[in-house]
Amino acid sequence: MICLDTNIIYSFLFETELTSASEKVIREAIIEGMAIPMIVYNELLYTTGAKIARVKYGVRGKYSFRKHVAKHGFPEEAIEKVDGFIKDFKVAILRDYQDPDELVKTIKAYRLAPNDAQIALTCKHYGIGELATFDEDFKKIPWLKVIP
Repeated sequence: MICLDTNIIYSFLFETELTSASEKVIREAIIEGMAIPMIVYNELLYTTGAKIARVKYGVRGKYSFRKHVAKHGFPEEAIEKVDGFIKDFKVAILRDYQDPDELVKTIKAYRLAPNDAQIALTCKHYGIGELATFDEDFKKIPWLKVIP
């Protein structure tokens, strides 16, 4: 099983400079199976929703996006796009491993942002040793092999 980070899926869903690398990673990961922690699902919904709101409605910035959601609702197209990917590629969504002490310890020990520490700990909890990400920070985590 390979864990996917938000940036891999985002670059698959939207054209970026990393799209071809993302497509290659996902093609190879299909064989082993793919999973995402709930926190990645959350990040993916947010970034996809913000991208769609920016492109379709000119919404810029997180506070403008929050106002847009409060007034118009969360972009349904974002939910459909993310859930379509999850369903089409049979991606398992994992419950986040939650231990506040271990989270803080991991944040400090590896100098990670809280969400990244949460992803790393969830992989560790589920015995997942490979993380597909473009984020170099994960290379510091001894229990994870970062791909590509």
